[in-house]
Amino acid sequence: MSPSSSRPRPWRLRAVGVAVCLASMSTPANGHCRCPVPAEPAPQEISPVAAQDSTADSVRVRENLTVSRENRDEEIRRSLQAIFDRIAALDRLDVRVEAGILTLAGIVDDSRAEDRALELASEQDGVLWVEDQIRLDSSIERQIQPTWDRLRELAIGIVARLPLYLVALLIVIFAFLIGGLAGRWGGPSFLRLRNPFLRSVVGRLLQAGVVVVGLLVALDLIEATALVGAVAGTAGLAGLALGFAFKDIVENYLAGLLMAVRQPFSKDDHIVVGEHEGLVVRLTPREAILMTLDGNHVRIPNAVVFRSALLNYSRNPRRRFQFDAGVGPVDDLALARSEGMEVLREMNGVMDEPPPEALVVELGDSWVTVRFSGWVDQRQADFLRVRSEAIRLVKARLEDAGISLPAPEYLVRLVEGAHSEADPRLKPPDASAQRNSPGGSSGAARQEDVTPDRTVQRQVEEDRRTSGEEDLLNGTSDLRPDSRA
Repeated sequence: MSPSSSRPRPWRLRAVGVAVCLASMSTPANGHCRCPVPAEPAPQEISPVAAQDSTADSVRVRENLTVSRENRDEEIRRSLQAIFDRIAALDRLDVRVEAGILTLAGIVDDSRAEDRALELASEQDGVLWVEDQIRLDSSIERQIQPTWDRLRELAIGIVARLPLYLVALLIVIFAFLIGGLAGRWGGPSFLRLRNPFLRSVVGRLLQAGVVVVGLLVALDLIEATALVGAVAGTAGLAGLALGFAFKDIVENYLAGLLMAVRQPFSKDDHIVVGEHEGLVVRLTPREAILMTLDGNHVRIPNAVVFRSALLNYSRNPRRRFQFDAGVGPVDDLALARSEGMEVLREMNGVMDEPPPEALVVELGDSWVTVRFSGWVDQRQADFLRVRSEAIRLVKARLEDAGISLPAPEYLVRLVEGAHSEADPRLKPPDASAQRNSPGGSSGAARQEDVTPDRTVQRQVEEDRRTSGEEDLLNGTSDLRPDSRA
């Protein structure tokens, strides 16, 4: 061997220096090694023994570096595997580390567990790269296992708390019983209203209050008071949605409540609402029911009744009637007025106070209009019957007194050559002969029955007996026989 071949080469000396520096000293913050790198020595003679010693040192340094890296990899693997073993979602993962390259293999339930495993692996010191070999578990049993475990835990909890649930149930049942008694009691005397609807509302409020208190106590016993807020929020939203969806129904119920408080009419009252006229049968929370004078039912929504002008013929039992009679222009108007008022004063059913009246209201082409009027006590006589008899009897009295009730007259001009005498068939009948005839007006002066007609009211009463609908009215008409003073 020549002397030149036995000398160690300069790059080998540099490698040995770097290896020794890495094994024995730490690297400063600036990233440069503090070990001096031997400069390239001047060519000199090295013995074969020295060359062999330097080669052996280089091999030992490489062996030390390999052992240190393997120890570090094992330490990372054990640490990360211990973490995964303690997490239920990651306990089926295996960790392998080689030269700073970390490999994760195994099965997880979902992608969130996979992301968490990769995050934990990348946070380990000394890991240069993370290889993802994780698979998602798509088996049905594994998917439903968490749900089954939660249901089993819930069932175990319910069984453990079953005595408390039974006590809470008894409290709720007891609250319902007490609430029913409180609703039937109706509260103190100052709350017991005469109106049946308001009395029912007060009773229901008392019942609801007792039941709500019982429910709150029961929920607090089973530690479920948080459910009250959720239920209240849901009920509020549901109530808002239902309010918009059933606006007309809500409006009718509110109008029914207000009318139940105000009581604008009573049972059997004769009223007119818009184009509908009849006797009041009942007032329900949603509609007012009338029976027309010809016996038909009319259901009017409460909102319509509340907004419309309402004419009540029965609230004041005294009602005035009037009618017009045409008197001849040459007849005595004072005599016609006095004769007509005398008839009205003598009639059964016409009130003496206020007295009857007769007024001259219009001067027509062929007659003078006299308006007769009188008052009827609807508790004693039927309004329509009295008015009908008044017209008939006044007409008969005026004819008996010689007062003419002329028909419309027309002027007819005869052409030349017509007969000078009128056709006898065109002559008016003799008024005196008509009065003296058997069927004349003298026989018609007898007054007929004017007592109140209860035909429709009897049908209304029968409807109330057979119908089970709720009635919000608490009074009866002043015109009923049992309501007379």
